[in-house]
Amino acid sequence: MSEITSKQPIPERYLEQILTNLRRAGVVQSQRGSKGGFVLVREPWQITVLEIVTLVEGERKEKEHSEAPTLERRLVHEIWEQANVASMEVLNRYTLQDLCQEREARLQQSPMYYI
Repeated sequence: MSEITSKQPIPERYLEQILTNLRRAGVVQSQRGSKGGFVLVREPWQITVLEIVTLVEGERKEKEHSEAPTLERRLVHEIWEQANVASMEVLNRYTLQDLCQEREARLQQSPMYYI
């Protein structure tokens, strides 16, 4: 956890909650000791970004409609539903391994030279 918080602007308490949710869902497991921390239970190519987002943010639930929704509300709702479906399809196409590979590819495109 300390390694992640040192590299990313994520409050430690929030990260702790995220990792607890991921552990409960069986995505990571915790290891105690001096070399302890969290490790993935499954291979990175088996874990989709959608799975992680869903575990962190919760299931996306449809909002309840009032008894007599207006035409305008129905139209806006339909557009939001299409956007939701599209975002879930995109997030489901990528895995943790894809993210790591893309990160490495981008780092190779702009190498840092130290003198």
